[in-house]
Amino acid sequence: MRTFLTTILGASLASAALSTSALAGGFQRGTADTDILFEQGTAVMRTGVTYVNPQRGFESINGQSGNFGTYTQNYLIPSLAFGINSDMAGCAGTYVISFAAESDYTGAPGGALPAGPTANSRTETSEFESNEFGLTCRLSYTNDMGRFSLLGGVFAEDFTFDGTSLSGTPVGAAPLPGGGTTPVFLPVRTTVETKSDYAIGYRVGAAFEKPEIALRAQVMYRSEATHDNFTGTGSVVSNGNAYIIGPGGAQVVVPTAVPPAGTTVAAGTSNFSEVVSPQSLYINAQTGIAPGTLLLASFRWTDWSTNGTAVSSISTGGVTRSSLSPYNWRDGYTASIGLGRAFTDEISAAVSVGYDRGVSTGSETTYTDLYTLAGGVSFKANEWSELRFGGLVGYWTDGEQSINDGAYFNATVGDDFVYAVNASMKFTF
Repeated sequence: MRTFLTTILGASLASAALSTSALAGGFQRGTADTDILFEQGTAVMRTGVTYVNPQRGFESINGQSGNFGTYTQNYLIPSLAFGINSDMAGCAGTYVISFAAESDYTGAPGGALPAGPTANSRTETSEFESNEFGLTCRLSYTNDMGRFSLLGGVFAEDFTFDGTSLSGTPVGAAPLPGGGTTPVFLPVRTTVETKSDYAIGYRVGAAFEKPEIALRAQVMYRSEATHDNFTGTGSVVSNGNAYIIGPGGAQVVVPTAVPPAGTTVAAGTSNFSEVVSPQSLYINAQTGIAPGTLLLASFRWTDWSTNGTAVSSISTGGVTRSSLSPYNWRDGYTASIGLGRAFTDEISAAVSVGYDRGVSTGSETTYTDLYTLAGGVSFKANEWSELRFGGLVGYWTDGEQSINDGAYFNATVGDDFVYAVNASMKFTF
């Protein structure tokens, strides 16, 4: 029973990892592998990578329908965990990319997202990433009922942001035919690169195991981490011909002595608004329901409402240029349920279905409701090594954003898909 249980858990974890890390609502990418605290063996190491291909694109922007391409970018989620375990205690060191996003809006009209009525720039590209290094420990007590465990630990997380935006900067004035002048603008691309110091957070939880029925239930709370000490650099580079705003708001190119495209107009320090990686609560359970068969389920709540608007800026010569991105998200809920089956002592598989309630509220459209189907298979090569593979397909529902809900422009997205594959290796010593 114990061997079968271990084999099934391998495939179950491969499936569950895909369900929760491929796109677990909002910007969450990966979670620390604390399940390694329950693996057999004095020393256990697990390393893996997940590749995600999200297919999200606008169907219309400000009432204009068209094919604007996919603005979500493919990404990798590496993870590493090493645990030292005994029946009474254990500790695990972990690494994962916890939060990240990468967007490219060059397929939108004008090569960037439309500017809002008060915005002074349009987002062209944006990318950020948080690396998390953690240490989590287990203290266990066993009696006739089963094994009870208390879990706790700390993590350190950084935050790096790179982004570009398009705008127009005043470079002089042009005479009007009837007299007077009108401002002349130079199109520029603003680049911002910032990085925060590491912020510290903690985990705390509990678990119960009853090996006779292959039961394990676990609850884990992850605290928020606040990033507010950003440092960085930025630049402003000319991006085309000078222009004036003509009748009806049209841009009219004008001949004037301005720096050619590609010329650095200004450089200075950059900054990013305070960022809070949200607190979350994770519950998972699994139990044997028949010989060689395991039922598994999970639930996660994430406090995405802590972040409303992200602002990146660059200050040059007393002038501050900023790019704003409104989110105004609601809290996220992710749930999954699945089955694992051991075919032999060496081979097992699992399948799960999941639902992620979208966190978007009308300020942006990316994270609508998501339905997922994930599967995994585990191959135990020998007593000390195990190979796991998994795959996932997810279905995003359609959605819309509106300036009435805080968005800077009106837009719609249709039904879209996300695909993911995962591979990992486990070594037991």
